[in-house]
Amino acid sequence: MLKIHFLLRQPQKKGIKAIYATVRYKSQTAILYPGISIHTDVWLRKKSVNKPKDIPENYHLKDKLHDFEKLIQQTYMELQAKCTNSIVSPNLLKKAVYAKHLTGEVNDALADKDKRILITDFFQTMIDDSKNKKRLSQEGKALTSSTISTYETTKKHFIEFQNKQRRKYYLSDIDQKLIDGFTHYLSVELKMASNGSGKYMKNFRSMMNYARKMKLIGADMLIDNKVKVTQETTDSIYLSMSDIADMMAIQDFETPLYETVRDLFVVGCMTGLRFSDYSTLFLARFEECFIYKTMIKTQGKVVIPIHSIVKQILAKYPNGLPACPPNQVFNRYLKEIGKKLPQLNTDFEKTLTRSGVPDSHVYKKYDLLVSHTARRSFATNEYLNCTPTVTIMAITGHKTEKSFLAYIKAEPLQHAMLMMDRWDKGDKLIRNDEDRAA
Repeated sequence: MLKIHFLLRQPQKKGIKAIYATVRYKSQTAILYPGISIHTDVWLRKKSVNKPKDIPENYHLKDKLHDFEKLIQQTYMELQAKCTNSIVSPNLLKKAVYAKHLTGEVNDALADKDKRILITDFFQTMIDDSKNKKRLSQEGKALTSSTISTYETTKKHFIEFQNKQRRKYYLSDIDQKLIDGFTHYLSVELKMASNGSGKYMKNFRSMMNYARKMKLIGADMLIDNKVKVTQETTDSIYLSMSDIADMMAIQDFETPLYETVRDLFVVGCMTGLRFSDYSTLFLARFEECFIYKTMIKTQGKVVIPIHSIVKQILAKYPNGLPACPPNQVFNRYLKEIGKKLPQLNTDFEKTLTRSGVPDSHVYKKYDLLVSHTARRSFATNEYLNCTPTVTIMAITGHKTEKSFLAYIKAEPLQHAMLMMDRWDKGDKLIRNDEDRAA
């Protein structure tokens, strides 16, 4: 007798998880995946109970699981009838079920899809579903407006790409040649840096994954065609604590808005917040010596100690921090402020990879000042101050050390000096121990 139970992969971690079936019979166990996922919030999991919650949004999913269970039972009975003198092996059962399941998916797709869907039309569907929260992140959260904006830009670039090809592409046209062609268009023809083209190709892959989830393309299309997402750590500047002090000392501002930009930027340097968060700091809760903030991009909650410099700035605005200009305007004013600092009126070589080749340009440091420099400055200064990485990450909200370390922009000399300082302290401790022993 078959015993079939549906379970979640990694159920202890919150988010969208794959469902799998354990099939037990005659001391055999087979693990089969129906290709269905569900968010842990709408899955009932307690002692001896694992199933989708009985709510309307799960009805269709429960029907699909029921159909998959029937497919397993039917396939097992057919195989057992042919293997009268032996036990059906889990591997054979798995292959037979998957073969039938794939055939069913193909037939459903063909029946449903004489109507071919343009890639650009489906991109718009993904954008609309993201805006109305029908499509969520892997953690089950609504996607941010900045993420959705990159989808819209990716769609725009793909429209320009297919116009250059003088044809329109459908979902069924996706193959390695098309993927490589779009990659080439972004990186070579548009001369995008690796991170730029990589971001848009990542969005293209997200579109393919969503089309697979909507059963508009088969899983084999994702397996057979690889989307390469390029990433590189870029050369960027940061402001040292000395630079920040000099910026705070500036008094001669052309208009009050310059001072507002300076103050908000320095708040970012001393809190590690993104521009979207330090520009909306009036939404945060200030309690005693701490700032309690829910980050806009990730919806993660952080608690940040209020630095003395931040206290000084907050004291200037008893009615709350002033309104912040849009990011583009903010960056323009910030560069003008940077020109007032002699140390930022120096050359800085920045190298990006374009078309697979290093491309170097020399800029004035103040020209590289942007709103995000604040967050990078906080991470780097605290790192050089020997603050434990895990502590800095708790403030910045980074989830992995790899993503955090990408923010550290200390120069090789600073790292060498940091190590030299540690050696000196170690030598001093040894000498003190020797003196006490003597």
